[in-house]
Amino acid sequence: MEVRPGDRVRARGLLWDVLAADAANGRDRLLLRCAGGDLAGLEWEMFSPPDTIEPMGAALDPRHPAPLSLWHTMHRAHALNALSGNALFVTRAAPGRLRMEPYQLVPLMRALDMPRVRLLLADGVGLGKTVQAGLIAAEWLARRRAHRILIVAPSGPLLLQWEQEMRSRFGLRFTPMTSAAETRQVRRAHESGANPFDQVALCLTTPDYAKQDHVLEELERSAWDLVIIDEAHHYMGAAVFATAENTHRRRLAEVLARRSDGLLLLTATPHDGDDARFASLIALLDPALVDGAGGFVGDNYRRHVIRRLKAHIRDPRTGAPLFRRRHVIPVKVDVSGPEHEPVRAFHRALSAFVVPRLRRREEADDALAFISLLKRSVSTIAACVATLRVVAGRLARPHAETKAARAERARAMRVWRRRVARFGGLNAAGESGLEALEIESMAETLRAEPESALGRLIALGLAAEAHDPKLTALILEIRLIRMAHPRASLLIYTEYTDSQHAAARALRAIGSEVLTIGGQDSDEARATAAHRFTESEGLILISTDALAEGLNLHRHCFHLIHLDLPYNPNRLEQRNGRIDRYGQRQEPEIRYLYLPGTFEESLLLHLITKYEKARSVLDVMPNTLGFASASEDQDQSLTGRLSEDPDDLFKTEMEAVRALDRSVEDSQPDQVAALLREIDRAFDGFDLMAVRHGWYAARGINAGLTPPSVPPRDEDLVDFVDAVLTAETGQPALNGPALKDPALKDPALKDNEIRVPRDLAAALDGLPGFDPARDVLRFTRDADTDRDPSGQDTAFLGRAHPLVTQAIRLGCRLPGEVSAACGDSIGLLLTFTMEVAAAHRVVFRRVIAILATPGQPPLECHDWLSLGHPSRAIPGAGVWDRYFPESDAMRAEAETLVTRIMAREHAALLEQWTAWREAETARWQRWLRARATLLCGSFTPPTGDLFGTPETGPAWQREEDPGARLVSFATDPAVPQAKRREASETLEVFQEARAADAMPGPFVPRPLGVLMLVPDDGS
Repeated sequence: MEVRPGDRVRARGLLWDVLAADAANGRDRLLLRCAGGDLAGLEWEMFSPPDTIEPMGAALDPRHPAPLSLWHTMHRAHALNALSGNALFVTRAAPGRLRMEPYQLVPLMRALDMPRVRLLLADGVGLGKTVQAGLIAAEWLARRRAHRILIVAPSGPLLLQWEQEMRSRFGLRFTPMTSAAETRQVRRAHESGANPFDQVALCLTTPDYAKQDHVLEELERSAWDLVIIDEAHHYMGAAVFATAENTHRRRLAEVLARRSDGLLLLTATPHDGDDARFASLIALLDPALVDGAGGFVGDNYRRHVIRRLKAHIRDPRTGAPLFRRRHVIPVKVDVSGPEHEPVRAFHRALSAFVVPRLRRREEADDALAFISLLKRSVSTIAACVATLRVVAGRLARPHAETKAARAERARAMRVWRRRVARFGGLNAAGESGLEALEIESMAETLRAEPESALGRLIALGLAAEAHDPKLTALILEIRLIRMAHPRASLLIYTEYTDSQHAAARALRAIGSEVLTIGGQDSDEARATAAHRFTESEGLILISTDALAEGLNLHRHCFHLIHLDLPYNPNRLEQRNGRIDRYGQRQEPEIRYLYLPGTFEESLLLHLITKYEKARSVLDVMPNTLGFASASEDQDQSLTGRLSEDPDDLFKTEMEAVRALDRSVEDSQPDQVAALLREIDRAFDGFDLMAVRHGWYAARGINAGLTPPSVPPRDEDLVDFVDAVLTAETGQPALNGPALKDPALKDPALKDNEIRVPRDLAAALDGLPGFDPARDVLRFTRDADTDRDPSGQDTAFLGRAHPLVTQAIRLGCRLPGEVSAACGDSIGLLLTFTMEVAAAHRVVFRRVIAILATPGQPPLECHDWLSLGHPSRAIPGAGVWDRYFPESDAMRAEAETLVTRIMAREHAALLEQWTAWREAETARWQRWLRARATLLCGSFTPPTGDLFGTPETGPAWQREEDPGARLVSFATDPAVPQAKRREASETLEVFQEARAADAMPGPFVPRPLGVLMLVPDDGS
């Protein structure tokens, strides 16, 4: 059988490319790679016989040329299907409906540098992490590096936003599986017993649903090419926060990290002041980056972290900042006037009520409830009084609590408090549950006392409620804002539902139009209120932390007021990001109100301390609080500044603080310089390092050899789709400018509609612009518009849009291998494809064109596609026999040259991968040795004895190889089960990591086409 490497064959009903062919025991042995379908990229060894191998006839027949338009369309498809970094010929096509800024492409470039993309996108709030993750997802789909993608995002408006962004921007339809009902619907559509997550290629789910045991078991049996986890700070795994819910979320993240080839973690707040929790996020990306004890192994983790702030993002052309400057305005609430005497009396009484109990039992569990009471008192007086009244009602009912119940309540309160400290707030159910525990705890404490000042305290609170200084200050700030901006919309955040209701009553009393969003509201109600706020002016939205993550509320709003302070500065930054984000046209003003000399002032110092600790690790932090603490305040406890002296209350002032007016450039110039260089690299690469779709290619593993010698060619994807569908169906797909014959115009088809064949329509169902009744897709070429003049939604054909990917697939199959065109002289343009695969995945694919002319050595042609433009068409019949009677030598020289080019590029690719693999092997070996030492102890060399005394101790201590030592340790029944399990998991992680480091295989050259170039002599 005459089969050689590069030929295409059919076997077992599939198309295969031949990688290698030789004889073995009288049979033909072929190493094949599947060329299409679900098994694309799979390498398989076959023998003939018994397998039947059918050559597909790679020989091109120049005597029967196709129309030049067909040759051009087929080669456009192959050019778009290329997979190389700095290809000598590249095309540039928009990835989707978005205006990309250079800084947004840095994550994509970093991902292209990695054989496996494992990144923590930790940009500041509002820098567009959703778009950046979407760019990577779309590119991976376009490159066919990903077929299955899972997005995990919190339920509610943020989940809806992910689904809409992927649909409207990139044309990607993700199937939500966020409930048992949606999962059952997927099950019914497939065979009984099938894993529903295996049946959905693009899936969207929530952590609360996915962390359930029965769902997690099915996720663990699935595999994903790319997993995107939004709000990743909720998946930290430090032991101090090992609550039941945290354990379940962490387990979910660990399962997905191990069951996915690529992993993107998204969070604007990756560090909350605790290095171990930050390290736990990095461990999800790559366990070898951490030492297993909450620290890092060197600074290799920085390669996996992308962290930028708005202040550092500038237009590379002009140097102007791309984001408006944020103004943080701390508002010290005045309580000095005579009208606030009832307020001062209430706080003095509350201090006298609470502080002695804290002084006596500051570490006791019951003290947590009284700390929460202080926290509520500095939010609004109404929130504190509401809690006190419930406590009083609880005291009125007889109750006998067992010691076991008291211990369980104390444990539960510690769990909730840790969650509050970590996330800055709770959902509605969590807030209600914690409040009930606190009330019960306070009631039990007060019941044991002979007398209680609770009744008097409630009376003072009711008297002070009408003079609440927080609400007075809130109204004053709103009036000042409205004086300068009468139609401004304002966003107000509070931690407590009682405070939300009190603020809403106060603002409605002065005639303001107020919307509210809380954790008790349904997802639909929250989405409706958020949508109305983004579409209208002059509104006030008061929200609890149910709306603190993910949403874009900046369209008509650039004023935000924090009514109270959460425990965690990350929560403040999440809130700020609702208006301080990409696309904000005004300079955002962030205000937070605080009562001086109270618990809230201590909380402010506590927040500043955590902020400073996070900045020491991440180098760059946003201006969240407007202050930075002095070092002597770093260890100040939350209650350490509270005074029992009634005369001292409201007189205690904070230590001197320094304003954060100076940017990080002053204190961290090296880090900022590196950051700016990376941003400049993205911009500079716009013309020099475009990948096949016009996106930024990376240096490193996936890079080519030399920059393009000609500027990238812009590809009109609408025109390309029209050309493919016209060639496929035989009739024009749209009434565009390329339609030269008016008689062919379809009167039922509008100019912004494209006719879609029935077999492609299913992939478009549910996407913007598709009309299933007429099988047409309304489109726009303007990325800034999403509706046509009639108000109907439209599609923007980005590179990952299903219609584009289907058109590329169809275009590569068109019978346009040979054609003829008008040229300046006689010549043959021969095109070839080169593919290289690693780990059953194509990592390099490009088209190489060789121009051969009689009597001249062949040359590589860069601008080859323009030579076959349909405008250069000539009749092709008889051209071969007339102009190329002796072409064998020309073709042989061209094939020799292309083989040398491919060998050179393959050698460069292998050199890059080899260097990477050696570094990875050394890094993982260091990690394995460190883990073996941590679990098993140091290696103990065996020592001889003159008298033959046997050595004592377990045998695994004398195993020098760390892998062998862990194996022996994991199988020793004397070792505790937990330690044995940890050793087994370490070995499993190591083996999985090394298995993913497969080197690229041989390159596969394949003839693609021939273009006969002849001068137009008029004949």
